[in-house]
Amino acid sequence: MRRDTKIVAATLVAISGAILVASIACTAAIANGASMRWRLLFRLFCHGIPERCLYLWRTPMPICARCTAIYVGLSLSAALFRFLPRMKEQIARYVLYGAVLPMAIDGLTQLAHLRLSSNPLRMETGLLAGLAFGVWALSAIENHEIVTIP
Repeated sequence: MRRDTKIVAATLVAISGAILVASIACTAAIANGASMRWRLLFRLFCHGIPERCLYLWRTPMPICARCTAIYVGLSLSAALFRFLPRMKEQIARYVLYGAVLPMAIDGLTQLAHLRLSSNPLRMETGLLAGLAFGVWALSAIENHEIVTIP
């Protein structure tokens, strides 16, 4: 793996991991008596509708199940990328489109009130999209030709 790819992989893991850890810490604080207003800090990342969130310590996390799974997928994508055979960025982009499609269908059909989604389905589609996005980003960096000016 190229140096640039390692840096991007570490950045993906660090950012998504920090959001997940902060979300869990916020949930723990609220479960132990802190104000629910702390959840508002996470509105930058997610809508945080309590019915769509995972519960820890009988308290809703500040990010929804889908976003939680996306961040987990982004974190895992760095490890997955190391074991996958190298693919061209264009192929990785098509894989990303295919992986995001179930999430888009789930979200849009729920938005249109055609059906009600569930947290397990939100997590499955979010995890798939997070993994695919991370692999696509790392493939794009890994396959990028470095151009030097003579």
